[in-house]
Amino acid sequence: MKKILMGLLALTLSATALAENKFGIGAGVGVSDSIYKGAEDKAYPMPLLDINYYDLYVKGATVGFQFYKDDAFAASLFVDPLAGFAVDGADLARGYDNIDDRKFQAMFGIRLDADTGFYGVRTGLSAQVGEHGGEGKISAFKAYKVDDKLTIVPSIHVKGYSGDYTDYYFGVTSDEARRNSKIDRAYKADAAYSMGLNLTADYRLTDNVALMAFLGVEKFSSEISDSPIVDDGVLYLVGVGAKYYF
Repeated sequence: MKKILMGLLALTLSATALAENKFGIGAGVGVSDSIYKGAEDKAYPMPLLDINYYDLYVKGATVGFQFYKDDAFAASLFVDPLAGFAVDGADLARGYDNIDDRKFQAMFGIRLDADTGFYGVRTGLSAQVGEHGGEGKISAFKAYKVDDKLTIVPSIHVKGYSGDYTDYYFGVTSDEARRNSKIDRAYKADAAYSMGLNLTADYRLTDNVALMAFLGVEKFSSEISDSPIVDDGVLYLVGVGAKYYF
């Protein structure tokens, strides 16, 4: 899903920038299966942006303002314009394809980043809210500089989703159940969580040009996977791109 790809991308950009103390721009493509019944795998264009101007920054599609920073800790406010698990109802399999569209939402949040001092492991904690609920995330990653050209970044995270958030994207109203022959009941989705593992790589062709690749897996809790419109509670993601560093 585009939401998770963008989150993985932002992490990749942050980690490689920390390793190199540079910023850059580029483009890539990410591919993910869909969490929704019968919706096809999709490829998404990905902006590879990691731009810093004083306290303002852009990472992927997220725009933020860093209001505090010291040697080990940073805090920022941000807006994510492409949050949520958007899908057009018509993209679902027959018998499910007359549900209402689920839209992206702009979400505003706060993020805290810290260097643990433990073998280079960094952590992040964020919370964001939008029109259709809220989401929180805790993550940890470490950038391994294999050699002068290759940086590898493994990461792990846990996300929490409010009841309003999960019900908007994965709940089913009684009216939607009546309109779709393969949905036999309404479903109210409660607060939920997901866990993810990711691996990213940045390979420097020259001092300024790099190739990037990333892959990941996300597992959702039963509050989401039990929804009548959800096909599977696991998502797989992969992507590649190229970037110019300044």
